[in-house]
Amino acid sequence: MNWSLVDPGVIRPWLICETGSRWLTAVRRFGQDMIPAELVARVESASQDEILTNLTLAEPLIILWEIRGDSLAAHCNALVRSTAINPQALQIIACHHLTYREQSCLTSFPVAAMVQHPEELPRLTRMIHLHFARWTQFID
Repeated sequence: MNWSLVDPGVIRPWLICETGSRWLTAVRRFGQDMIPAELVARVESASQDEILTNLTLAEPLIILWEIRGDSLAAHCNALVRSTAINPQALQIIACHHLTYREQSCLTSFPVAAMVQHPEELPRLTRMIHLHFARWTQFID
C-alpha cells in the first residue's frame, strides 16, 4: 500500500515483535477486518528495541509481543517500558509454548489479551474496535 496516499488520521499501526513471521502473517490476514471499516491497519514487523524507540504517547496502536519461555524476562522488561512510554497502547501477548506458571507471571502487566494461536485473533475484534474508538467517533 502506498501510505503517502492514505490520510494519516485513519492509519492504525500494529507492531508485531516475534522471532518468525507466523503472527505477522496472521495479523495481515485478520487485522483489517478487526478494526472499524473507516480505519486502515498498517501491519509491521518490529524488534523489541524498535518498538520501544518509536513509541509515542499519543499514537493509537497495537503491539503484539510473541513471548517464549527463553525470552520471558526480557519481554517483561519491555512490557514495563512500553507501558511507561505509551500507556494507551493496546498490548497483546502471543504465548509461544509458555507454561501456566510463565503465563501467570504476565498477568500483572497491563496486557489486553493473551492468545495461543493466530486463529484466536478475530475474537479480539470488539476489544480492538473499542480501543480505537477512544481516538475517533467510529464505534459499532
